[in-house]
Amino acid sequence: MVWLRIRTGGIHCDVTISPATQPEKQAMSREGRTARRPLKKEDTEVTHRGDYKLQSRNVNVSPPPPVGLCLDMCSEHERKERERHGRIHPLEMQNGQLKSRHFRHGGHPTADANRMVKEYSRPAAGKELSSPRDLRPPATLLKTVQYLMEIWENVNEQDTTSLSLAYSFVFDRLRAVRQDLTVQRISGTEGAPVLEGSLGFLLCSPYLVRDLPLEDYNETLHSTQVRESFAGLMDCYSRGGRFPRQTEFHALLLLYDLGNMDAMHRALQLPHIILNSPEIRLALDINRSYLEKNWVRLFRLVCKLDCLKACAFYRHLPDCRNQAIRIYTNAYSSRNCRFPLGNLTCLLAVDSPSRVSNMCKIRGLQVTSGEEEFVLFHKASFKDVDLECSGREIQLVEAKKEDLSWAKVMMGHQMCSV
Repeated sequence: MVWLRIRTGGIHCDVTISPATQPEKQAMSREGRTARRPLKKEDTEVTHRGDYKLQSRNVNVSPPPPVGLCLDMCSEHERKERERHGRIHPLEMQNGQLKSRHFRHGGHPTADANRMVKEYSRPAAGKELSSPRDLRPPATLLKTVQYLMEIWENVNEQDTTSLSLAYSFVFDRLRAVRQDLTVQRISGTEGAPVLEGSLGFLLCSPYLVRDLPLEDYNETLHSTQVRESFAGLMDCYSRGGRFPRQTEFHALLLLYDLGNMDAMHRALQLPHIILNSPEIRLALDINRSYLEKNWVRLFRLVCKLDCLKACAFYRHLPDCRNQAIRIYTNAYSSRNCRFPLGNLTCLLAVDSPSRVSNMCKIRGLQVTSGEEEFVLFHKASFKDVDLECSGREIQLVEAKKEDLSWAKVMMGHQMCSV
């Protein structure tokens, strides 16, 4: 029972409230009771001075990422294990051992410690990927990427065996590099140069290995690695810092994801100093031309790209040329209209008229023979066909490489001795 004295207008009133008339206490959740209870010792953290430091309750603090301690491209532990099981890539063997082939008669190949590079290992249950002795710090990862790029200095582009051997090796080892970045949560200015070098290879290699069979070059898997690398690189840029090649790789992403509205929207949110750069403006103009189906302007702009950016655009060439021929067929469909084959070759930025002639013929279009060849565009005779496989592009790609090696193109002319 509660006794209250209430004063109203100078009159004192005594009021008695029985337990039945008392307001019920509002039910309180477990979280509320936890928040209202006094702090206990387990809610605090003992510091090195013996006093207590207040901590927030119910907060899951993730453990710090491991820090790599391996200063070599491949740890000694992995090198010995792979030698024991014979998992040595031909490009990691000692000089002359691949030609002798003595290890194929019961023995195991001997590795060259200076050429061994950590191989990619799939995450699996019970498999340790975060051992500091097997993880490489950012400086070692960058050195590894530069070494992998230098392998292309000695690759014969006309030899499919040499190309297949080099591509499979570099592609796998770069996956291991990105895996080390992920496990250690390396980002920002430390992770960006590593991913930029990796993307240089991933953007150029589809042009170099275009003639390899499917078992040696999986385009779907390769494209997945490109997108994952771009995602990691954009995350590095978002952390802030100084990135000398940031503008270049934003432009490369626009060219690789041609016509992607999300990529264009992201580019338009860039700082003005990057957005107004010639590289970004050119990449955005190419995207607009593609969306507007302005093929004359698109190929005119593509001819202005440098070698690395032309490689990023390379995968879109068959589709763009196919759509351009379709548009020209609708525009110039007439009995009395003859379109010069040489002019069409220039408009499509193709190296030879004979190649354009074949492209027209397989689509049902007639090409006249004689001193000067003409294309007869007729809508009724046009037929849809599967896109041609991307071929060699001297005008759009190779001529822009000039005297540079492919390794320097991939690394952006920033090669250094390893």
